[in-house]
Formats: sequence, C-alpha cells, structure tokens
Amino acid sequence: MAYASLPAKLNGTDIPDLADVSVTMARTVNQNATTSGVRNTHGIPKHQATVAFKEFRNKAAFLRAVGANDIDPPPFNLQYILGGDPFTLERCTVSQATAQSDQDGSANLQITIMAEDHIDENAE
Repeated sequence: MAYASLPAKLNGTDIPDLADVSVTMARTVNQNATTSGVRNTHGIPKHQATVAFKEFRNKAAFLRAVGANDIDPPPFNLQYILGGDPFTLERCTVSQATAQSDQDGSANLQITIMAEDHIDENAE
C-alpha cells in the first residue's frame, strides 16, 4: 500500500514513495435574489488532486505513465481511500508538474491532476 495518509493507486497499482495526496472538489455557487427569496444556483463539481513525492527515485517513470509531458496525454484513473471507503477520479489529465529542490538538498515533485469524473465506489 502507498505511504500517504490517503492511500492512492494509479490505474489500480500502488503508487510507490507517495508522500502527500490532496483531493479537492470545487463548484461555482451563486446566490440569486428573486421575488420569492434568495435561491442558490450551482455549476457542475470539478475535481482536482495534488500528489507529492519527497523522493525522486523512479518518478520519471510515473510522469511518463501519466503522460505529463505528452501533447495528447492518455487519460488515467487515480484511486484513493478515505476513511476506508474507495473513490476513483476517472479520466484524469495532469495539469501541472513541479519539481523543486533547495540548497539543503531537500527535493520534491508535486503533480496536479484534473479529473472528468469522481466515483464513490460504495455509493448505491
């Protein structure tokens, strides 16, 4: 299993050396004043994930697997476990990859992923 607090898998395979996972849902919500009161209208939820690696060992292989630098990247699925429940971000594409280091020898790789769909595997 991956080492992050939110264990994650790429297309069903554990992601080695994963340090951090953050999954975000955002949607536009507007309040509209009508003659019958205030109503909320909202858009479609957009899902994004950020994964970070503290060590660079084999990270180039991960970047290639997700097509981070491809002109037409292949979609992939990112699965994660939240409180024992599995979720899947489907048809993902990398929107940003950042590799950085500092003078103290610390280095990390952070990848931001946009998903077309978010599936709650235990939903009925």
